[in-house]
Amino acid sequence: MNNNGITIWKIVGILIALYLGYHAVVWATALILKIAIPILLVGGIVYLVYRTSGGRALTGSDRRRLP
Repeated sequence: MNNNGITIWKIVGILIALYLGYHAVVWATALILKIAIPILLVGGIVYLVYRTSGGRALTGSDRRRLP
């Protein structure tokens, strides 16, 4: 047996590492998207309300002087 080349065990180890790495990336991406999508949707709705209200604060206060 030649120890200088790639053996079957090295190939199997590389394939297992690639498989686990791929699934780790897919899991992390899904987790990030599950968190990001609702935040982006709410932010988009708030931004649309802000733009349709003329870019003013949504509190209703239109005073420009101190009481």
